Amino acid sequence: MSDSRDELKEFQSNPNKTAARLYAECRPKFLGWGKENSKLDGHDLSDIFQNSVVIAVLNIESGRLTNLVGTLCTYLFGICKNLIQAFLRKRNRTFLPGEDLMPVANDSDPSMETQMIQTQSNETLWAKVDALGEPGRSLLILTYQENMTSQEIADVLGYAGADVVRQLRKRALDKLRK
Repeated sequence: MSDSRDELKEFQSNPNKTAARLYAECRPKFLGWGKENSKLDGHDLSDIFQNSVVIAVLNIESGRLTNLVGTLCTYLFGICKNLIQAFLRKRNRTFLPGEDLMPVANDSDPSMETQMIQTQSNETLWAKVDALGEPGRSLLILTYQENMTSQEIADVLGYAGADVVRQLRKRALDKLRK
């Protein structure tokens, strides 16, 4: 991968082949770097890398990424680093209702029923978020599930800045409320 413009043109002419090549070439480099620098296990790093490839492909296909400073692999590493930071923040925070696993309690425990109703309500809410479509769905997931800041989301999704993310998130939340 020599010239970044050639990489974008190559992707636009044959996205599947270019994404597969990008995945094959960059994945071992990222996994090696990630194990050395992030102290995450290989499974988590693999998940982060796959999510990063999906984000990069969506950014290119949607036209948000039109110009590269480096290579696609470098761009992918930037997304990976942001997702690692979000992953580590999420791991260290306390869980919100509905994010924990099924509670362990006996069947006669009245709070068990309340927790199950709460879990169902959260599942219904996330189903509505999924129905929003893009970019609202991605913004809400990155904000509330991945715990990313507006600036991090702007960097990952290729928006001009945090203000744009806040405006789009507000529109998505307004749409969700209706």
